[in-house]
Amino acid sequence: MKEKIVEILEDKKVEDIAVIDVRQKSAMFDYFVIGTIDSNKQTDAVIYELKKSSVEVHHIEETEDGGWILIDCYDVVIHLFDKQKRAEYDLESLWKDTIKTLHSKKED
Repeated sequence: MKEKIVEILEDKKVEDIAVIDVRQKSAMFDYFVIGTIDSNKQTDAVIYELKKSSVEVHHIEETEDGGWILIDCYDVVIHLFDKQKRAEYDLESLWKDTIKTLHSKKED
């Protein structure tokens, strides 16, 4: 499932995608997928594609300003941030002792 999620995020031009394996640290989920978004429109497109795909979306939460969107897909939790919120919360550093894979934005 994480591969399909990353594929959708890349297709919707989400930047700086990080996949963090938390299977050894969490009994609630297996992976965090973190990405940087530019707009609410981009977020809406990601959510639409996730729901349209084989990915099962359980729950979506977001900050009032739309700077952080959490999408719970059961075994995978997606965090989409604008650049400012991603730097502010810096989730990658909280999970620095885990296995992380970085994906760069696809080139057109």
